[in-house]
Amino acid sequence: MTETTIETTLDSYYKALQSGKESDLREIVAPDILVQYHDATGLLPWGGTWQGFDAFRTFLSHVAEHLVIENVEPLERLIAEDSVVVVLRGRWLAKATGRRIEAVVSNIFTIREGRVAGYQVFPDSAAFAMALDRLAVVEAGT
Repeated sequence: MTETTIETTLDSYYKALQSGKESDLREIVAPDILVQYHDATGLLPWGGTWQGFDAFRTFLSHVAEHLVIENVEPLERLIAEDSVVVVLRGRWLAKATGRRIEAVVSNIFTIREGRVAGYQVFPDSAAFAMALDRLAVVEAGT
C-alpha cells in the first residue's frame, strides 16, 4: 500500500468522524473494525475493545457523551506497510466536570483495502480519568 493511499484513507476517516454521518463512516471503516482503547486505569467509559461497526458506533457515542474535542494537532505520522502510527497533541473538555485535558496520545491504525480495519489508542489514561472525576488528584507535598 502506498503512503499516499494510506494518507488519503486517514484523511477520509477524520472527515467522516467530523461529519458523523453513518454513510460516510461505513464507506471508510471496515465492517469488522477492531477498536482497542488502552485504558491503563480501567476508569474510562469508552476504554476496552470494540469489535465490528455497531460496536465502533457505540464507542464513538460513549466518547461523545463524555468529551468535547476542542483541538487535535498531529505531531508525527509513521507509516509502515498497512499500519500508521499517529502521535498527536490534543485538548478535550470533560462535559461532566468542565475540566480540560491536554495530552499527547498515540494512535495506531491498520488499513485494509482502503478502509480503517484497526484503531488502537494509547492515551494518558490518568489525565482523562482525573478530568472525569474518576481518579483523585494528589497535590505535591500533601
